[in-house]
Amino acid sequence: MTYSTPRRFYSLDFIRGVAALAVVFWHWQHFFFQGSTFVPYEMEQQPFYNLFFLFYQTGWLAVDFFFSLSGFIFFWLYARQIAQREVGGWAFFALRFSRLYPLHLATLVFVLVAQRWVLAHTGDYFVVPYNDLYHGILNLFFASSWGFEKGPSFNGPIWSVSVEVLMYLVFFFVCLLFRQRLWAHVGMLALGVVVMVLEPIVGRGIFSFFLGGLVFRFYQHVCARGWLPRVLPWAVGTAALLWVFTVVEVHSPWFWPHVQALLQSLLPERFAGLADKAVHGATRAIVVAVLFPLSIFSLALLETKRGYLGRRLAMVGNLTYSSYLLHFPLQLCFFVVAGQLGLGQAFFYGELSMLIFFAVLIPLCLLSYFYFETPAQTYLRTRLLSFGTKEKRDVGTQKTLNP
Repeated sequence: MTYSTPRRFYSLDFIRGVAALAVVFWHWQHFFFQGSTFVPYEMEQQPFYNLFFLFYQTGWLAVDFFFSLSGFIFFWLYARQIAQREVGGWAFFALRFSRLYPLHLATLVFVLVAQRWVLAHTGDYFVVPYNDLYHGILNLFFASSWGFEKGPSFNGPIWSVSVEVLMYLVFFFVCLLFRQRLWAHVGMLALGVVVMVLEPIVGRGIFSFFLGGLVFRFYQHVCARGWLPRVLPWAVGTAALLWVFTVVEVHSPWFWPHVQALLQSLLPERFAGLADKAVHGATRAIVVAVLFPLSIFSLALLETKRGYLGRRLAMVGNLTYSSYLLHFPLQLCFFVVAGQLGLGQAFFYGELSMLIFFAVLIPLCLLSYFYFETPAQTYLRTRLLSFGTKEKRDVGTQKTLNP
């Protein structure tokens, strides 16, 4: 029995929202910077740490999850259509531009003005140091993290969206030039590993994005061959065990410290530092190259088998992009207001500060999605895609992804 791909993966929408939440918790440390300088802070004293310790300690890895999920989704929605010339460059650009650019431009302008105010009143920027004309131009063209930058700039978290935009360009031309050839997609995976040595941020994007694409191809193969009932228990079971191991190990490290101690005992003393790097690299590789793609694969199989999974929670995914782009500007506002009220950094170690923050962030994301992002997207697509009959026909049929 063969299985067809669902019209929408609701479970992936939901898990995308959870990943965005992890990034917000990871960035809570912004409130403990001294201007744009990172200083050590009490991680375990942050609000609701016992409940969200996994996000606080490993939330930065959620970006790699976004990259893999984007690869899966884009190979699902666009790879075949681009390869068969059903979606051209202009249509692909219009669909992506209309979804990403309006909120990006709005937050860019807001942060530009707000950071100028902060600089004038405190003598330094809030967290992000590079807010000059050069980096402003890079941000304007979504190129803030393509290797031309000196460091973080303007709306700091936008760096991962910038990398995603670069991946869209690479993805489009790979699909256009090499069609659906497996060797080309595997080659891009290898290229990502190589690029990581020279430009780690871009390398992470290439590797995880095309790994997600290969996961989709394997998912498609499993469904077409009718292997889903046999593969599903193994995939879900392995993913669940890896998640349990990861959560336990993050909470109370045991396994990896033993591995590190063993390596240190085996290596000559002058190479003892390699043990730290080996353990760090191994843990990250297992999470990024195994756990994340396996989780996406498992959820896709589950939803294919059941029909719908997490449909009522899928709305969380629609707020991913707004929460991702708005949480830093909102942090900037909280920093300014706290300063005006005479509240020190200790305030942000309290649970009340986080409750207030999310009480503002969530409605703000809803307002942004329904009354700004969606209308702007519809308007831009209608305008941009009206240049060709085929592109115009694609409006409303293409699903979108909120990075």
